[in-house]
Amino acid sequence: MRHYYLALGFVSAAILGLSAQAQDLRNVIAAAQDRDASLQSAAANREAASENIGIARSRLLPQLSYQDSRQQLHQRTTQTTSAGPQVRDFDGVSLSRQLSLRQGVIRPRDVAGYYAGEAQAEYGGHKYDSALSDLWSRSIGAWLDVLAARSLVDAYQQTLKAVTEAAQQEVKRVDRGDGTRDARAEAQAQLEQARAMLMDARMTLKARERAYQLLTNLDPVTLDKKRLPNESDVLLTEAQREELWAMISSAAPELLAAKAVEEMNRYRMYQAASDHLPTFDVIASATQAQNDSTNTLGATYNSRQMGFQLVVPLIAGGGIEATRRQAVATYQASLADKESMLMKLDNQFSSDWASQAGFLERAKAARSLLDAAKDQRRGVELGLARGLRSWGDLSNAELLVARRATDLINLQLSLFKTQARVLSLTSVQSPVWNRWIKNLDLASSQ
Repeated sequence: MRHYYLALGFVSAAILGLSAQAQDLRNVIAAAQDRDASLQSAAANREAASENIGIARSRLLPQLSYQDSRQQLHQRTTQTTSAGPQVRDFDGVSLSRQLSLRQGVIRPRDVAGYYAGEAQAEYGGHKYDSALSDLWSRSIGAWLDVLAARSLVDAYQQTLKAVTEAAQQEVKRVDRGDGTRDARAEAQAQLEQARAMLMDARMTLKARERAYQLLTNLDPVTLDKKRLPNESDVLLTEAQREELWAMISSAAPELLAAKAVEEMNRYRMYQAASDHLPTFDVIASATQAQNDSTNTLGATYNSRQMGFQLVVPLIAGGGIEATRRQAVATYQASLADKESMLMKLDNQFSSDWASQAGFLERAKAARSLLDAAKDQRRGVELGLARGLRSWGDLSNAELLVARRATDLINLQLSLFKTQARVLSLTSVQSPVWNRWIKNLDLASSQ
């Protein structure tokens, strides 16, 4: 029995350890990476794209083939003679075995295809990096949604007590003939409003916990000790703006992917133009054959050949030139797409940066309003203790605090999500990502 309790203790400790580990934001991101379908798709596409290098390389390596054939020969020979036609039937076997080797020496199209395959593999890698950055942003957003929803539930839960007391007091006053029905109706309406707001907050919390669980497969209970960070604890300062934009404008995964497409289409343009050029191969073959007939019964042939093969394209009905023009147009389109992607990143970065700066200032103002509402509530509480204020006054003060808290929470949530969206334009290997996540996680634990 003692061993049983010891084992149970170890299991409990392990479970607690896993729960504590799951509270870490990096573990939340890692859990999302393990089960996100879009990231798995990007990983599979990256692996598929990398195989283009091997496919293209194989066309430049020696090509060795073996062919073995066996045919049953049925032959009828008719010969006209002075004695009349002579007919002879023959059944025999025709055998052939051939080993062939080809090594390309000058193959411009295949060389260009190899470089295009490298660019395509690079494109798959950059698209995976982009999907990973997007997943980090979505994971952090789901994590923040749960923390914000719990803060809203806490705010409305605290308000409900004072509003309930105010409604009960008004009912008692009316029963004593000391109050009015209008005041009672207003207190009841405030109580229903507070209950509805709390119910809405709880339903929102359940929905966001469900979304968090679907994304990470982690129990939202592990976030019980986490709180929405203070807006001043996690900052992207103005000094970081130039650093971030320099990083995005040169190494954003989506921009690098657009550049890889440009390189790929450039080599495909060369590949299409190479169809006009001659190719030169070294070839060798060894053949063993037996062709039984009435004239060569039992004869076996052995031959070995080695030489060169030169192929010069002459006329293909205009198809080669049309393919070349198509490849040139595709390459020009990829140049425009790259410029368009850079403009899109510039617009998104500028817009999101301005938004997060605005959310930060609005959150600071909302915190000041919340502090003022809390001071007003403390004044009402002191007046209530001395009999100078009523529960109705405290109810109004609590509702004001709840509204101010809601405004602040929504602004904080928008601020952090916008900052995550800014960072999602960069690679997850960026040091700015790591610093921001570390600060966000530490601030949520205070």
